[in-house]
Amino acid sequence: MEEVLNEIPDTNIELTPAECDLANLVSIKNFVSTTLKEENSLDVVCYNAGIACNTAASECLRTKEGFELTVGTNHFDHFYLNQLILPKHNRSNKILDASS
Repeated sequence: MEEVLNEIPDTNIELTPAECDLANLVSIKNFVSTTLKEENSLDVVCYNAGIACNTAASECLRTKEGFELTVGTNHFDHFYLNQLILPKHNRSNKILDASS
């Protein structure tokens, strides 16, 4: 985190590291309830998690809830996380989804 803060000197930014497994809806809910419970608002939301399916794999990997892993992680679970944090999002700012 120090490296990130050093890239943007003279700013008053607070970064909070937290774990969120986007292949697990329970992890997403826990992330929101613990990480965001004391925040009044979110100024920046950036989704930058993306995985790709191994097309040579003989088995289809799945999320904890049974979704195909790529679609669950890159789409469904981002949507779920977004729905949970929208009440805390500062509507004057943007949400960026940069999944690859």
